[in-house]
Amino acid sequence: MDKKKILVVDDEEIVRYSLVNILKEHDYDVDGVPSAESALELFNENKYHLVLTDLVLEGMGGLELLENVKVISPKTLVIVITGYGSIKTAVTALRLGVYDYLLKPCDEDELIIRVRRALEMQNYGQEQKRIQEVSAITKTTVTLSDRINTPLNIILGNIEMLQISPDVEENTKVQKTLKVMEDQIFKIKEVMDKLARLTTAETKKYTALRDYEIIDLTTNKSND
Repeated sequence: MDKKKILVVDDEEIVRYSLVNILKEHDYDVDGVPSAESALELFNENKYHLVLTDLVLEGMGGLELLENVKVISPKTLVIVITGYGSIKTAVTALRLGVYDYLLKPCDEDELIIRVRRALEMQNYGQEQKRIQEVSAITKTTVTLSDRINTPLNIILGNIEMLQISPDVEENTKVQKTLKVMEDQIFKIKEVMDKLARLTTAETKKYTALRDYEIIDLTTNKSND
């Protein structure tokens, strides 16, 4: 499984160094930068699951960074770090979409608990969204399957009538053509049946495609 990627933004070198090393010790992939401007530059090159940022920064502040992150990467969660005198600002940040906030100095155990909780909720939210998408696709494909199967059955019925028709029964060439048509219709019906059972279709994940799933509709395997 790929490591979760975290970006730490703090203009205090000692604090930034400490946060980066604590997170790395817990097996996270971590980058650290001294400013919001540097953070936004990294967002052009990398995908981050979580940003951990001080609210008070030289130049662009933590709240402005938050607003930019939400535009560039809406799925990225943000945890802000603030001093006791900036709690009101932290509350404002929560209203703007910050997932959580921590008070300085950060307790190591509390930091890891909050980070872990945020990433778990992120995973849960993504899985729920995937389930909802699959459910919507399934309902659509069931409806399509019903609507497509009806005319296909009519076509099959007409093919069968032609196959036993006295005018066609002895015509080998026509019979072969009708058989090809019949076989292709059954293949269409088979694919539609598998689409209608998407929730139990066999899925395969490919690391090279990261966020995509390929659904194998050609296999005869079934989870039923």
